[in-house]
Amino acid sequence: MTLAALAYEALVCLLLAAAAIMCWRVDRRLRALRSGQDGLKDTITALNDAVDRARASLAALDRASKEQGAALRSDVDAARQLSDELRFLTDQGEAQVQSRLSRRERPMPPARRAPERTDDERDLHHALKSLR
Repeated sequence: MTLAALAYEALVCLLLAAAAIMCWRVDRRLRALRSGQDGLKDTITALNDAVDRARASLAALDRASKEQGAALRSDVDAARQLSDELRFLTDQGEAQVQSRLSRRERPMPPARRAPERTDDERDLHHALKSLR
């Protein structure tokens, strides 16, 4: 074997060693990338689970708000009916009081007692007191 062949063989050995070192470094980087992908997969899976839970929560919240809205609507409708009835009764009571006051425009003599109230008048009087 000649010196040139020996030098050539030594150069090939050095190049093979460099290639082996480079392959080892690339392998380490690929392993790190794969393990990072596994962590990314876990993160994505956890994110998907969180999104599913959020969707379920939003659906439940939507159902509850619709139910509460319907209940509130029925309460408001009942309150409006009661308000209308109360306004009607108040208007009737005021009209009756005005008509009775207009009939009694003459002042009563001081010695006379006020006439006894009828049952209807007493009921009207109590209704007006309760409205105050």
